[in-house]
Amino acid sequence: MILVAVGRRPVTKGFGLEKTGVKVNERGFVPVDQRQQTNVPGIYAVGDVCGQPMLAHKASHEGEVLAEVIAGKKTINDARQIPNVVFTEPEIASSGLTKEEAEAQGRTVNVGKFPFSVLGRAMAIGETAGFVKVITDAADERILGVHIVGPEASDLISEAGLAIEMGAFAEDVALTIHPHPTLSEALMEAAKHALGEAIHIANPRKKAH
Repeated sequence: MILVAVGRRPVTKGFGLEKTGVKVNERGFVPVDQRQQTNVPGIYAVGDVCGQPMLAHKASHEGEVLAEVIAGKKTINDARQIPNVVFTEPEIASSGLTKEEAEAQGRTVNVGKFPFSVLGRAMAIGETAGFVKVITDAADERILGVHIVGPEASDLISEAGLAIEMGAFAEDVALTIHPHPTLSEALMEAAKHALGEAIHIANPRKKAH
């Protein structure tokens, strides 16, 4: 199998956009504010033309924000995270910051990691490859990012996204009772590992330096 991932370019030339005064960046994308408005009042943009990440669910959210703005509501686009999924086998999904991104912000982080190989449901369905990784701020254990490689990662990442949007702590996820046996338990177990409280894999927790 050969995967060609060449990216996409915005089409912002050739139809008179430049006559409106709307600014584009050096790559042709249209910068917008939290209300999806360009530098020209009354002209808005949503979707891939606004730049990375170029994802359908991000574009849909921007469209909903703009619809409410046009309707006169004070809605803004202030999403803390945008989930990213690669539909390979196994699937790959991420939400929030990576360990490296968090450390680049000057944070000290803790890392919790739980493998699917020791999860009951994963063993039952014969899909044990992969893991769930939880990145937390060592100062208060707030969840900064979650990264999943494994079965149904595309579905599991939604709980992680909610946790990040709500400013949840590792303890919030760790103390939430997850149904057994399910793949969702892996996120709970990874959160416990970040806290140094895992009972199904060896501790101590993985501290980043």
